[in-house]
Formats: sequence, C-alpha cells, structure tokens
Amino acid sequence: MKKLMLRLLLPMLVCLSLAVAAVAEEGYPLRAKFPKVKYMTTETLGKEYNSVIIVDVRSDLEFTVIRINRAMHIPVALATFGKELEKIRSKDGAKSIVFYCNGHTCAKAYEAAEQAMDLGFKNVFAYDAGIHDWVKVHPEKTTLMGVSPAPKNRLISKEALMAKKVSFAEFKKKADGADAVVIDIREPFQRKEVPQVPKLRNIPSDRLLKLLESGEFKKNDLLILDAVGKQVEWLQYYLEKYGYKDYWFLKDGVLSAKEAGAVK
Repeated sequence: MKKLMLRLLLPMLVCLSLAVAAVAEEGYPLRAKFPKVKYMTTETLGKEYNSVIIVDVRSDLEFTVIRINRAMHIPVALATFGKELEKIRSKDGAKSIVFYCNGHTCAKAYEAAEQAMDLGFKNVFAYDAGIHDWVKVHPEKTTLMGVSPAPKNRLISKEALMAKKVSFAEFKKKADGADAVVIDIREPFQRKEVPQVPKLRNIPSDRLLKLLESGEFKKNDLLILDAVGKQVEWLQYYLEKYGYKDYWFLKDGVLSAKEAGAVK
C-alpha cells in the first residue's frame, strides 16, 4: 500500500518542484537574460550591507524619492559612468560593488554590472530584487522622501498608482478639457516619437518638480506622460506631497500612444 502511494505521489511531487522552479524563474526574469552577471539576494545584501559598495543606477528623481541608505548615486545613463565608478573603487578592488534599480524587471542594475565588467571591473553584482523589495525588509536602512527609517505608511501602493493611470483614449479626451495641462516628462533624447495629444508640453521631471513645488498647476487638470509608464510612479510622491489632486498619468506612457497609432 505504501509503495503504491509513493508511486502515485512521486509524479505529483516532481510536477510541484518544476512548478516552484518555474515560478522562481518568472520572479527574476533578467537572470536568464544576463547569465554572465552575478546577482545578490535581499538576504545576502542585508548581511553584507556594511562591507560592500552599493550603487544606485537610477535617475535623479528615483534616487531622491527613495534609496538604500549607504548607496552611492551613479546613473547608468551617464556618459561618464565608468569614470565615476572608478572614483569609488579601482577596477580590481576587493570590495564587492552591488548595483540596484527598481525591481525584478528593471534591467538597469544588470546593464550597469555588465557595463562595469566590460570596462574591466571585478567583483560586481546586480541586486535584482530592487528598492521595492528592499524597503519592505529593511526600512531602517532606507530613506523615503528624506526620512529614514523609511515610514512604510507613506509608501504609495500599486493600487493608488493604478487609480491615477488612464488609457490613451481617456488621456486624450481629458487633454481636450479647458483646464488641462499636458506634460511630457521625458528627456530630449527620448523624444524620437511624439504622441499626438493636444496641448503637449515638454518639461523634464527635474524641472517639473520645481514648478510643482511652487503650485504652478494647482488649478489645472494635470496630465502627465513618460516613456513606458514607469517614471510617473516616483513623480506621484511629489504630487501628493504638494497637495495635487487633479492629476492623471498615461498608462504605459508613449507605448500606449504608439499602439493606438497616434505618434509621429
């Protein structure tokens, strides 16, 4: 009887193991895409926090909103990325360099590690769980909007973000409103494709923050778009901080306009 039960259970256990492995792989899809780059888990980085060099490779806006406390800030998009990196550690230095960005599907950490390796840097890692996972486990080692430990109750939920995202059709309809202000926060080099939306203005996020702080658009319906719907997540912290209520984001950014055939 026991042998029969084992024979019946064995295939089920094998299937379960394969399913767990598949889920784990889906959870970190970039590991397969960058097989030459070593990665570091949240647990390992937590243990080695004081003995490694942590480098945030995201934009100024993202770094200002939330960051790992000991992190140096060297955006991977910098033309001088390698030179800046060499200022904090020699190429053959003993300390590990750990790059991070936003999360499981953010490739910047891997791209930074790969670029560093190509430049001859040794002992580099990608922390691919990213800032979202880190703050949940280590709020005491995180700064959120200038406050550390990071207050978890001030983290904007995914639901609160999605509630402000609208489809391209709805975004365009709102843009026709009398009080609408429509802003493209992409940098100039990102604007090869321009969405066909009324009243579109180009104001990069860094400049926009100063205008938001001054209350420039408090009386308007503020419509904001970025490249793929990711950067607006961080802008929302400032919109909430400065008391804006009537604001909306284009879901999936310019990609949604492209899918609608509304770019030139």
